[in-house]
Amino acid sequence: MKSRWLPLIALLLATPAVAAKKGEKAKEPEKPSAADPAELTKKEAKQRGQAFATYDQEIAAGSKTRAADALVLITSEATLAEFHGEAYARLGDILAELSLPYAALCAYAKAFSTASDTNVEEVSKRVPVALEIAEEVGDVAILEAPFAGNLGLARTEDVRGQMAYLAAREQVRREQWGTATAVLKMVKEGDPLYPDAKVLEGIVLNQQSRHEAALTAFEAAAKTGRDKDARWHDSLQLNLARTWYGAGNFPRAIEAYSRVSRSSDFWPVAQFERAWAHFRIDDMNGTLGQLLPFDTSFFTKWYFPEADQLRIYAMFLICKFPESQTQIEHFKAKYGPVHQALASWSSKSESDTFDAARLYMEKGKATELPEMIWRPWGSEERLARSVGAVQSAEDELKRMKAVAANPFSEHARDWLKTRRDGLVQAEGGRVKARLGEQEAQLAEALANADIFVLDILRMKTQLYEQSAAQGKLLEAATAVKRTERVRKGWQEWPFEGEFWMDELGYYKVDITPECPASMRQSVK
Repeated sequence: MKSRWLPLIALLLATPAVAAKKGEKAKEPEKPSAADPAELTKKEAKQRGQAFATYDQEIAAGSKTRAADALVLITSEATLAEFHGEAYARLGDILAELSLPYAALCAYAKAFSTASDTNVEEVSKRVPVALEIAEEVGDVAILEAPFAGNLGLARTEDVRGQMAYLAAREQVRREQWGTATAVLKMVKEGDPLYPDAKVLEGIVLNQQSRHEAALTAFEAAAKTGRDKDARWHDSLQLNLARTWYGAGNFPRAIEAYSRVSRSSDFWPVAQFERAWAHFRIDDMNGTLGQLLPFDTSFFTKWYFPEADQLRIYAMFLICKFPESQTQIEHFKAKYGPVHQALASWSSKSESDTFDAARLYMEKGKATELPEMIWRPWGSEERLARSVGAVQSAEDELKRMKAVAANPFSEHARDWLKTRRDGLVQAEGGRVKARLGEQEAQLAEALANADIFVLDILRMKTQLYEQSAAQGKLLEAATAVKRTERVRKGWQEWPFEGEFWMDELGYYKVDITPECPASMRQSVK
């Protein structure tokens, strides 16, 4: 707005709404009288009756498809915005009766987003059936944003917990940690989702570095979630370990990591993260023992470049320079081609990425990238839900050909296509973003590998210079040497490079640091 208009605007704002004759006192504008609630109710009922007249006629005549067409007309009319919520809700009812559940779910989601004060009670009645359909088609996430924007729809206790939990997940996605914590308080103990809500609360509290409060939330989850499956408990145990790690209590973190069961999908991650906990307390033997499985044939299809990097650094800190250099060359040979493959994927679309991840999840086929890259996505729950929802949408779009002649079907098809394409773009984009992060991290790690070789040479040079200055070779700090005997009833086989699957995770490494006392470095 140009500044030359500002004085005029100010003058208009200061001028009374009713002009007065010169010398005559201006009359005060009349204040609107409070309307009679009964009269307002009659007026609203009349307006609603006019808006839904055609729909009511078609329902009375038994024509659901024409009634659906009438509801679509209401939702497309801006002057009837206050009735859009109810129109979408009733359209959802009809679509569900026509065996089009996913389209009905889309209509219900729109109803929850557009509900007004005049129809919130009517719209809220559809919450239970919407939740049921969402579970059926595998797309509960579609309700997260509508619930987050209108928790007033939670009229009954039987749905309040579900709505609050889904609304909190939306707030977590938006990184609104305080709001998410407040919303989760609506999920009361005794609700079926209470253990899950406490887990989510603990994760949110950790994001705020409130580790003590997070531990309390996880303990409440463990106490009330005893009937949950093994995967849920392993996930909880991993979160507990991460909380102790974040709090700086590394011994407790090690203890918690060790409780993740070996049969769990989370076990390799727990092993790797436990290695970091050992590293943080300067326990290089413990670190190397935890990392040993990642150098075996059992983990060739797992992506853990940081495990190799941590092994190299641990060797460096105990002055195992030749082994460190060997490990660096091994890292470059192993991950150089992986980095090139990831770099080439940057030209792929989100849709291509989603299709590739879906192909691996459904058939175990790795496309263009090494299997180690796709492997984590094969069992990722969020991606699995999205793949299932996309399949449900595709199946329903095929069935909708039976009602293709009706105007409402065009809108329903558009909703389904939009939701399907949105899921593909969102999940494909999420996977692609992660691949981009991995490419950038590998590029940095490979570049740092050559710099690390120079650090090793610098340390060796420093060692030799100290030796020359003292006129003798510097000796490593030694510990008392004891002969370890084989216990009675046990038999010992020398290690010759073989690994047994049931021994992974239980290896003990006992390496004496080769650093002189003057060069010993600590991670603290």
